[in-house]
Amino acid sequence: MQANCLARPVNEAGPGGVADVVRRTGGLQAQTWRGAAYAVRARSTATTLADVTHAQETDRSVVRGWFMRGTLQLVAVEDAGPLLGMLGPKLIKDTERRYGELGLPAGVRARAADVLEEHLLANGPSNRAELADVLVAAGLITEPKGQAVYALIRYAGLLGRVCYGPGETWVAVRDWLGKPLELSGDVEDLARRYLTAYGPATARDFATWSGLPVPAARRAVEAVATKSFEVDSEVLAAVDDLPGCREVRMLGEFDAYLLGYQNRFQQLPAAIFPGGGMLRPAIIEAGRAIGSWTHADLSVDVFDGRPDLSAELKDLARFAG
Repeated sequence: MQANCLARPVNEAGPGGVADVVRRTGGLQAQTWRGAAYAVRARSTATTLADVTHAQETDRSVVRGWFMRGTLQLVAVEDAGPLLGMLGPKLIKDTERRYGELGLPAGVRARAADVLEEHLLANGPSNRAELADVLVAAGLITEPKGQAVYALIRYAGLLGRVCYGPGETWVAVRDWLGKPLELSGDVEDLARRYLTAYGPATARDFATWSGLPVPAARRAVEAVATKSFEVDSEVLAAVDDLPGCREVRMLGEFDAYLLGYQNRFQQLPAAIFPGGGMLRPAIIEAGRAIGSWTHADLSVDVFDGRPDLSAELKDLARFAG
């Protein structure tokens, strides 16, 4: 919990505080914008909801796109190219079967990436419906509905050519960030950053978090780990021996803390893991999930312990403004 910044070590306000959180954690889950924003709140003391949007849309020190595991993430802009250089080719390969089911061979995907980038460079931020019409007009898909549209946008994102812009729109990376991404990265550096933010952990945890093959993940973890711990007959690797954090923290949906491992939190109640790929807001105390809560009315469902949530509830109100 302390490694993952849930002791709230970031005290800077504004977009600088947002970027600091994102760098320290190696990236935050961003399937929903609210989830990413509240992940920043849980790890900092002075940022606001408006700061998170400002960091991504105006300051552009963080970028939202498809990175670890091919899921939507919020990462520091300087990490985007290295991450895609390491992860993009495997993520594309892992999606080949789905591309085939959608009728999207390599030639169509390559042409779509060109068409999407050209349109975004000429027209700026565009939503899904607008990009669907562009793909239909180019003869790459037959109708502006269905999963092929998103699959082609995501493919261009994995190539480092498209990312999220304002709201639920997409932009050309070299226009939005002022230059193309350099797609190169070092797996050992990524392993070190992972263990810094999630350790103690196993090589399989690192592979699950990143999307890298287990053998490559194991080699990298073995190369960079400086400490090890045996827990329930399993050896966990780390780069620091931290004293830990026993505080209570209210996490938003899809929080990276609960998704950073192979199976550490997979047996949680349906109140948090209802199935279908969903991960609801959770209450954490001393590293353990003890309850859930809802954004709409801040109601809580505590199934273990009697935590004092007053400070967290007050800070949630401060963050939302």
